[in-house]
Amino acid sequence: MNKIYYGAALYPELWDRETTEQDIKEMKKLGMNLARIGEFAWSTFEPAPNQFDFSVLTETLTSLAEHEIDVIICTPTPTPPIWLTANYPERLHRNHQGVTMVHGSRQHICTNNRYFRERAAILVEQMIAAVAQFNHVVAIQLDNEFKCHVGPCYCETCKQEWHKWLASKYGTIDTLNNAWGTAIWSQHYQSFEQVVQPVSTPFLHNSSLQQNYLAFTHAKLAEFAAEQTKVIKKISPIPVTHNSSMFFDLDNELLADQLDFISFDTYTPAGKHPGFMMNQERWRYMKNDTRRTMLLETSTSHNGHLDLYGLLHPAGYLQAESFATFASGVEAFSYWLFRGQKSGCEQPHGSIVSSWGEPTIGYQPAKQVGELIEQLRPLLESSEVMEPRVALTYSDRARSFLTVEPGEDYDYKTLVTSFYQGLLALNIERKLVPEGHNLAETELLITPYVHYISDQFLEKVIKFVAQGGIWIAGPMTGDRTEEHTWHTDSGLGALTELAGVKEMMQFPTTGSGHKGEAFGTSVELSGLSSLFTVEDDVIVHGKVTAGQAQGKAFLIERALGKGKIVMVGTVLEQNALQVVIENYAKPYMAKHVAQVAEEIVIIKRKTNQGALQYWLVNFSDQPRSLVLEKEWRELLSDKQLGVGKHVIEPFGYRVLSQK
Repeated sequence: MNKIYYGAALYPELWDRETTEQDIKEMKKLGMNLARIGEFAWSTFEPAPNQFDFSVLTETLTSLAEHEIDVIICTPTPTPPIWLTANYPERLHRNHQGVTMVHGSRQHICTNNRYFRERAAILVEQMIAAVAQFNHVVAIQLDNEFKCHVGPCYCETCKQEWHKWLASKYGTIDTLNNAWGTAIWSQHYQSFEQVVQPVSTPFLHNSSLQQNYLAFTHAKLAEFAAEQTKVIKKISPIPVTHNSSMFFDLDNELLADQLDFISFDTYTPAGKHPGFMMNQERWRYMKNDTRRTMLLETSTSHNGHLDLYGLLHPAGYLQAESFATFASGVEAFSYWLFRGQKSGCEQPHGSIVSSWGEPTIGYQPAKQVGELIEQLRPLLESSEVMEPRVALTYSDRARSFLTVEPGEDYDYKTLVTSFYQGLLALNIERKLVPEGHNLAETELLITPYVHYISDQFLEKVIKFVAQGGIWIAGPMTGDRTEEHTWHTDSGLGALTELAGVKEMMQFPTTGSGHKGEAFGTSVELSGLSSLFTVEDDVIVHGKVTAGQAQGKAFLIERALGKGKIVMVGTVLEQNALQVVIENYAKPYMAKHVAQVAEEIVIIKRKTNQGALQYWLVNFSDQPRSLVLEKEWRELLSDKQLGVGKHVIEPFGYRVLSQK
């Protein structure tokens, strides 16, 4: 793998030179070789328009170079200074309730405001010119956590940009009216300038209006990222990245197109290891031209701010996190933050050193992670993670459809996590992929909760299936158009004929008494369910046995070329879902390892000589066991593990290798 990075965020603008020097020396002592700096320092770097002072930045870079610590420079655009917004409310973010943000936090600016973008470009140009001479700057991070605290903006600038975006997409207002079905409720528009923003209204807005406003917001944010990247690339070839998250209101696939590689933050607490592992197994696959990614923010002990004190990590949890991160092929494990903040709103957040300079509760775990990395380094450098053949579609565009139509309070991440947990519990190799993922190294693709299937995605999947792949689609997949309208030709549009569906009815089955059976397992139907009458060449694996739709199918399979399409029409309980997953994914379960406790995660790697390795980590605070069906060599202890039951201590880890 690439260089193994271990580090933390530094804020030299908040401290005197002596304190920063102490922190850098302590970082080196802990085995750290990476620092992130700059993302909130705009007022330090440009205290007044065109008065630039990057001395604190360049002095810190010099000190870090002396201690052989590489650096990620962050552009400080999430925190515009007061001179940019005072007396200019039109430059500020306005939420859907019409409330205009004020100075004092972060992300209070409208990133579509033209003057803001001009000032941001000037600042970034000056900043990159100041740091380009330092060859230990290994990446530039754009901004910080785009859309962490805010959603779409509804200011006058955005209203004007919204109308331009619509005109560009639809060409004529008649095209928009036809696509959105605006004859309903007299919503018809006579010009693009009349199209409203989806702010407060007596009831609900048109689904197409809401869907397109989210798409507009995501496109404009990606445009802002592209503008910053262009400025950077004019001056320096340093790779550009961004620290994103599963939770922010973004289209990360669209954002990743503007970056050399994408990075991520996660603050997943103990007890929710599927959420932690989803991050490790998503961001590597966001781009087709690179598998590079970094974890740029996690906590040493707990997160927190004035309104919330986070839960303390159990002893050993941080080591388990770091082990899983590097085993998954992630290049960096970095904390927010090194020295606790003495002011602001995030003083309660965990750190390595307190604001008064003493070790925190997170110091010893951070030290232990540094020691673990040195133990793992030769194994990591002589092996690489194996790309899984089972892929689970995770699409921010699909998530936006559930934002518009949450139905039974649906949360996209929670729904997809149930599928991921099924793969994890069965120790099936897995990756989370965007809609644009190249399927060349995939054999089984699972695509739940993607209401709209684009022509491009469907064309790719048809080719994938025809060549021998298996595609499991649903529930709630393919049942809406791009405009978030219902199909009018058939229930699933183009997918109807492919899946061999004659007729389809869709209705909410939760609490309706609809029951069924699939692969010998009893099922209680729930959620917005699609129930089918099928063609003769379709195999019915799941049929409704009780309820008003008795006799209809909810789980079907049809051959296509060398592969097959499987449609899931209802939200399955976890045990039934795992039965379905196992039926199709059994060939991809970890070989020669059985009866693995649910909290033990297995990651496949191979050595430079091609030998198989299993990297195992126990995410439980209790001992957990597994059964080996053949002998393995455990590389960390250099011991032979025989056939039979073995126990991994709380938050423990093992590296098993073929003999």
